Amino acid sequence: MSFSYYRCDWIHPESAEPVVVYYEVDTEGDVPRLIDVFADGSRECLSIADLSGRTCDRAGVSSLVEGSFYDGVAGLVDGVFIEEGQDRISLTLIGADKFEMEWRAYRPSPSSRLH
Repeated sequence: MSFSYYRCDWIHPESAEPVVVYYEVDTEGDVPRLIDVFADGSRECLSIADLSGRTCDRAGVSSLVEGSFYDGVAGLVDGVFIEEGQDRISLTLIGADKFEMEWRAYRPSPSSRLH
């Protein structure tokens, strides 16, 4: 399967929401992995594989976002900020190596996720 990788910069009033999100997106627009980066520098790496085997309302889900990623970002131009109220959003296509570097640097080891 082929993937594309994106960095979304999100400038917004202080809140618990991330300020940067890295996305791994397949050709169907599903997001199997993402990385949230918060203003304090903390990060959360999420994978659809983390949800497999759990009995929950997300069983059988193949994406971490609702609907197609590509439909959700329609109109965003690579690297140009769009203003929506007090928010400014920019989406940039990045290389797989950049995503993987961020993923490996901040993803907890499998043994620490079991606790």
